[in-house]
Amino acid sequence: MKLTPRLQAIAELIPPGSVVADIGTDHAYLPIYLLLEQISQHAVASDINPGPLKQAQETIAAFNCHQRIDLRLGDGLDVLTDNDDVDTVVIAGLGGRTIASLLDKGRNKLARIKRVILQPMNEAGYLRLYLANNGFAIVHESLVSEGKYLYEIILAKPGLETEQDPFRLSIGPRLLEKKPPLLPRLLKEKIRKLRTVYHSLQRAKKEDLTEKIREVEYQLNRLEEVLDSAAKSTDID
Repeated sequence: MKLTPRLQAIAELIPPGSVVADIGTDHAYLPIYLLLEQISQHAVASDINPGPLKQAQETIAAFNCHQRIDLRLGDGLDVLTDNDDVDTVVIAGLGGRTIASLLDKGRNKLARIKRVILQPMNEAGYLRLYLANNGFAIVHESLVSEGKYLYEIILAKPGLETEQDPFRLSIGPRLLEKKPPLLPRLLKEKIRKLRTVYHSLQRAKKEDLTEKIREVEYQLNRLEEVLDSAAKSTDID
């Protein structure tokens, strides 16, 4: 099975021998791949909706993996039981705020989890802040381009996050340290979106938004400084 670049990048973060729970599995491509490549011997695949789970069931049967993948219908980490030996949780393709909510709701299910691999579709900064404030250390981050989209992938483990600056957490502390080639593209997208917010605030007339405008200006200035630094680093590389 050939995975999409996004799922391939997630698979590469999973150590051999891991037992994975793919929360919101869709077609179950990731757990099937992990079994076929002998990265995992067993996996849990879940979804909150019966439709995607039925699609996953058909895909699993087609690859003859039905004896080693447990399909479960349920919300987030609620599908995990005390008898599971899951050590890796993957939540990909949901909003950052939704992922944070699932982790928070399933906090009691995370006691034996060694790592979480998260791929938020938006609000990645919110998710990182949640992780940093709730006992997770962000140990690795990567950027993946797929079609016209740029995806952020976060690997976190139980522990103390050393980065406490909300601005750096909003971008990705490990991205800022490693400066991958796609970082300038990510920063440009953030700047573009923030400029849209800035212009909207300037046009608003219903209330005094001076403080909000100043905060957005500050964020824009810092983003442009980081972009300048990242661009220079990429040119050198």
